[in-house]
Amino acid sequence: MTVTVYVPDLEEFHPVVEASRVAGLNVNQPIGGYWRIRSDDDIRLVRKELGLGPALWNSALIGGIDGEIVKFDKDEMVLRGRS
Repeated sequence: MTVTVYVPDLEEFHPVVEASRVAGLNVNQPIGGYWRIRSDDDIRLVRKELGLGPALWNSALIGGIDGEIVKFDKDEMVLRGRS
């Protein structure tokens, strides 16, 4: 199943968008102030690789997700489509 993450279109969150593009995920232009990142596979993000501090990391999903949070700790998050 597909997982979709809505990332705020703010400069502070652009590392998430760019890392998603590099990883080959489907990244759509922002609509309504949010980037839409989609994948048929798990989406895995690593805080230190993105250069996000704890406050931004903890608010990275503020736009919402269509899927499930498999893991979300201080260093890594893994998101998966609903089964």
